[in-house]
Parts: sequence; C-alpha cells; structure tokens
Amino acid sequence: MFDAVGVAVLALGLLLATIGLYGMLRRTDILHQLHAAGLVTGPAVILVLLASVASSSAEIVTSAALVVMFVLITAPLSSHAIARAALRRPRRDGDPRRGIAPDASGRDAAGEAHDEGRRS
Repeated sequence: MFDAVGVAVLALGLLLATIGLYGMLRRTDILHQLHAAGLVTGPAVILVLLASVASSSAEIVTSAALVVMFVLITAPLSSHAIARAALRRPRRDGDPRRGIAPDASGRDAAGEAHDEGRRS
C-alpha cells in the first residue's frame, strides 16, 4: 500500500516536471520560461523527493527533507536574480532602454505600451 502511494507521488512529480520542461522549451521570453521553471523547481522536485518516504529508510528521508528545505530557500532567490538580470540587460531590437522587448501587442513585460521604440 505504502509503495503504491510512493509510486503515485513519484509519477505525479515526474509528470509536473515534464510539463514544466515542455513549457520552458516552448516559451521564447525569459520571464515566461521562469514561470514554467517554477513548476519544475517547486512542486515537481518536492513531490519526487516526497516519494522517497516510501523507502522507509531514515537516511533517505532525512536527505530528502534537507534537499526540500534547500530547494524551498534557493529556488525563489535564483528566480528573482534571473528575472532582475533579464530586466536589466539591453534589448536585442536596438532600443537603448533596458528590459524585455515588447511583444506583438506592443506591450513589454511590465505592461507598458510602446510606440515604435519611442518612450511616451
């Protein structure tokens, strides 16, 4: 019974990781890729590590708990640092302003409208 629950939790974690990785590959903007990466580093990794509880080994469960704590602390910090770096880098479209280039609707990641590269 306990093994079946462990397998189900592991399968759910791997499914979430697969969906998140597919989302990272499909997105072109770094901020959208970070959103998909949050699915992998958050719930997916934690579910995979929680599946180790089914092993009933104290050493494995302790190691998994420490890794979960490490992921919960470092994942938001690294995502925040990557997002800030993306917003500070120069654009590729030649616009001297920093940040994410506008999408097809003419709005950038902050939701500000842009008119042909000129600041309004």
